[in-house]
Amino acid sequence: MKKLIDWHKSLIERAQEQFGLSGYQMYLSGLLEGALILWVIMKVASVLKASSEFPFQL
Repeated sequence: MKKLIDWHKSLIERAQEQFGLSGYQMYLSGLLEGALILWVIMKVASVLKASSEFPFQL
Protein backbone atom coordinates (compact mmCIF):
# COMPACT_ATOMS: atom_id res chain seq x y z
CA MET A 1 0.00 0.00 0.00
CA LYS A 2 2.88 2.36 0.79
CA LYS A 3 4.21 1.85 -2.73
CA LEU A 4 0.86 2.92 -4.20
CA ILE A 5 0.71 6.01 -1.95
CA ASP A 6 4.27 7.01 -2.88
CA TRP A 7 3.49 6.54 -6.59
CA HIS A 8 0.38 8.72 -6.30
CA LYS A 9 2.25 11.46 -4.42
CA SER A 10 4.98 11.55 -7.06
CA LEU A 11 2.39 11.63 -9.84
CA ILE A 12 0.57 14.57 -8.25
CA GLU A 13 3.82 16.44 -7.57
CA ARG A 14 4.95 15.99 -11.19
CA ALA A 15 1.57 17.19 -12.52
CA GLN A 16 1.61 20.17 -10.15
CA GLU A 17 5.10 21.12 -11.29
CA GLN A 18 4.34 20.55 -14.97
CA PHE A 19 1.24 22.76 -14.95
CA GLY A 20 2.65 25.31 -12.51
CA LEU A 21 -0.21 25.01 -10.02
CA SER A 22 -0.12 25.96 -6.36
CA GLY A 23 -1.32 23.63 -3.63
CA TYR A 24 -4.54 25.63 -3.32
CA GLN A 25 -5.21 25.29 -7.05
CA MET A 26 -4.66 21.53 -6.83
CA TYR A 27 -7.14 21.24 -3.95
CA LEU A 28 -9.67 23.41 -5.78
CA SER A 29 -9.38 21.39 -9.00
CA GLY A 30 -9.86 18.18 -7.01
CA LEU A 31 -12.97 19.63 -5.37
CA LEU A 32 -14.42 20.74 -8.71
CA GLU A 33 -13.63 17.39 -10.32
CA GLY A 34 -15.37 15.56 -7.49
CA ALA A 35 -18.41 17.82 -7.73
CA LEU A 36 -18.61 17.26 -11.49
CA ILE A 37 -18.38 13.49 -11.12
CA LEU A 38 -21.07 13.53 -8.41
CA TRP A 39 -23.34 15.65 -10.63
CA VAL A 40 -22.92 13.21 -13.56
CA ILE A 41 -23.67 10.21 -11.32
CA MET A 42 -26.78 11.92 -9.97
CA LYS A 43 -28.00 12.74 -13.49
CA VAL A 44 -27.45 9.16 -14.68
CA ALA A 45 -29.22 7.79 -11.60
CA SER A 46 -32.21 10.08 -12.12
CA VAL A 47 -32.49 9.06 -15.78
CA LEU A 48 -32.34 5.37 -14.87
CA LYS A 49 -34.95 5.83 -12.15
CA ALA A 50 -37.25 7.78 -14.46
CA SER A 51 -36.96 5.17 -17.21
CA SER A 52 -37.93 2.37 -14.81
CA GLU A 53 -41.23 4.16 -14.11
CA PHE A 54 -42.35 4.11 -17.73
CA PRO A 55 -46.17 3.84 -17.64
CA PHE A 56 -46.57 1.56 -20.67
CA GLN A 57 -45.22 -1.86 -21.49
CA LEU A 58 -43.38 -2.15 -24.77
